[in-house]
Amino acid sequence: MSTTNPGYVRAWTKPATGVRKLKELTLGAMSTQEPSAVAITGGTVIGATLAGAVQEITAAGAISLDSNHVKITGPTSSTYAVTLAAPSRGGQILVIEMVATTSTNAVTLALTNVTGGTAATTASFNAAAETLTLVSMSTKWVVLDELGVTLS
Repeated sequence: MSTTNPGYVRAWTKPATGVRKLKELTLGAMSTQEPSAVAITGGTVIGATLAGAVQEITAAGAISLDSNHVKITGPTSSTYAVTLAAPSRGGQILVIEMVATTSTNAVTLALTNVTGGTAATTASFNAAAETLTLVSMSTKWVVLDELGVTLS
């Protein structure tokens, strides 16, 4: 493979309605987890994207275990909390990032199912670009990195 011959794989699309179609994808599209590259129904495929891999949160709620990137927008007034259940499988990377906020009102995450970091019980996001990166074990999330997030 090279830039002139990037390598291709063939995959069937699985639309919610309509007819399945054969689609050619570059290996690069799969390795960069292009959202439309691959749909998975059970099992694990290296380099594929799970449905709903990016989750946007703008109000109190739960982080989806199918997500690998959570984009939080801070509230305009007051605060809100998000929750994260214990992982359903090991080896999943989860990036939780505050992408925008109109003020410094915090979004908090209870670290009930998280270990590592500074042995905190709460993560608080209150500015854009604050990020918490986790990896899943069989029963807990482990803190890999924290950038600007207040752990307490």
